[in-house]
Amino acid sequence: MESVCKGISGGMYSSLIVHNPDPIFLLDHIGNIVDVNLAVVDVFGYSTAELKEFSYQDIVTPKFVSELQHSLCKTLQGESCSYHVSAYRKNGEILHLDVKNIPIFDDYQKLINVMIVTKDITDLVQTKAALQETSERLHSIYDSSADAMDIIDLNGNVQKVNKAFEEMYGWKAEEIIGKPMPTILNDRLEMVQTERKKVMNHQYIKGLEVECLRKDGSRIPVSITISPLRDEQGNVIAFAGISRDMSERKKWEEELIRSEEKYRLIAENMTDLVTVVDENGVITYASPSTAPVLGFSPEEYVGIQAFSKAHPEDYPSVDQKVMALFQTKDSCEMEFRYQHNTKDWIWLEAKGTYFIDEKQGQGFALFVSRVIEEKKRLREKLKMMAFHDELTGLPNRRLFRAQVLQSLAEAKSNRETCALLYMDIDRFKWVNDHLGHSVGDELLKQFAGRVRSVLRESDIFARQGGDEFLVFLPNVDEEEVKATASRIVESLRDEWVIGEHSFTTTSSIGISFFPRDGSNLDELLTQADRALYRAKENGRNHCMFYS
Repeated sequence: MESVCKGISGGMYSSLIVHNPDPIFLLDHIGNIVDVNLAVVDVFGYSTAELKEFSYQDIVTPKFVSELQHSLCKTLQGESCSYHVSAYRKNGEILHLDVKNIPIFDDYQKLINVMIVTKDITDLVQTKAALQETSERLHSIYDSSADAMDIIDLNGNVQKVNKAFEEMYGWKAEEIIGKPMPTILNDRLEMVQTERKKVMNHQYIKGLEVECLRKDGSRIPVSITISPLRDEQGNVIAFAGISRDMSERKKWEEELIRSEEKYRLIAENMTDLVTVVDENGVITYASPSTAPVLGFSPEEYVGIQAFSKAHPEDYPSVDQKVMALFQTKDSCEMEFRYQHNTKDWIWLEAKGTYFIDEKQGQGFALFVSRVIEEKKRLREKLKMMAFHDELTGLPNRRLFRAQVLQSLAEAKSNRETCALLYMDIDRFKWVNDHLGHSVGDELLKQFAGRVRSVLRESDIFARQGGDEFLVFLPNVDEEEVKATASRIVESLRDEWVIGEHSFTTTSSIGISFFPRDGSNLDELLTQADRALYRAKENGRNHCMFYS
């Protein structure tokens, strides 16, 4: 870069070019790389000497070669230009770059070089792609939902409805968007305002049973859930509504009240658990489905306190909701663990509704319950997927960051030393290219298992992405870190046997220390990453300290 900045003092040159956070290339008139700044080495992973053996075109993905050549020709004619390309890091990963070509002239206005200033926008591109995928999934769920869904702005005007809404109420979206919600009956307008105020105060309206208006003038009983939609600052900007047609359920409930015989016939042929509870909280009827579902006969439930077989930790909450149901003469929903005759505890969800016995004039509660073991397992799996790597089961970057930030705060308070190990699998790209991605995936899982086996319980081990892993060691000195790194390297010496393939790989490790090399996680990651690439430049299978 000195050839570009002969007239600039050394300090200014260092500030403007060498230490610029954005990667900068200097090319000759045919596109060969003449020089680079430090950011290029950090971002691309190549040494300066390696890069000088390439033309700029060599590191750009084939898709963008034509555009690059066109832009370079324009710059060689003296014109600055900006464009976007994708390029390769030394480890094969794809970088997304915003690029600006700048022609460099001598004192006689003769073009002597081209300066390429790049900005790494990989995280931005990947984030946009992830947001686009999430948005498409949400739109798909919204449009394909069997329940009617709507979004209403703070003024009460309709912003969006799904197909199920159009089918249930009869209005097409274009007929009502930008107008007040037409399904609300006039006698409910005041109550709607009260409900929306609750939602504005970050409350949720769940399972509210009301009558709504259809386009043809008929009324329909629905169960409505209203939740707030918030912007990035947490401010409520709209209301999201979900309404479910309760016509069939209402009709069924009315028929149950009118005909005890019909009620028992239906209940006895249901797989759901049907229970009738009197105003004293005692079960007066249990459906035959209790035998196959819970392992107890219906007779064993009649006469006992409702939900007395609920798990001791869940019973107080369940009992409170049952009591509230009789006081409000409304309905309730709950999830709880319940005793099974042979399977210990199982998860149930129950919906309770208050009724009046027309013959005797006494109130009772009808509970319809069902097993939700699979539903609970799915919830737990989704929760784990949000914070763990699906392939290895290790914490993902999101969980790793949260755990390390907490550990760093404790280390600062206690004046402790910590270390961050940044490692990858040498020759991992070769494994994927020559043995297949399924072998590569299994290698990642086995690699994670070996490393985890030599770490302490307090160490935080996570997958960064690709073949890169992170280990955070709290409260350690340098000798302990060396010992841990040695154990990791030793655990990886044995041959990998995956299917019909046997091979060996090693790992390069970069290490940074808190607080010596950085006062926060981002600084520690940067320094450990730099140490990792120095380790790989030294021949791989090395551990390298940043300082």
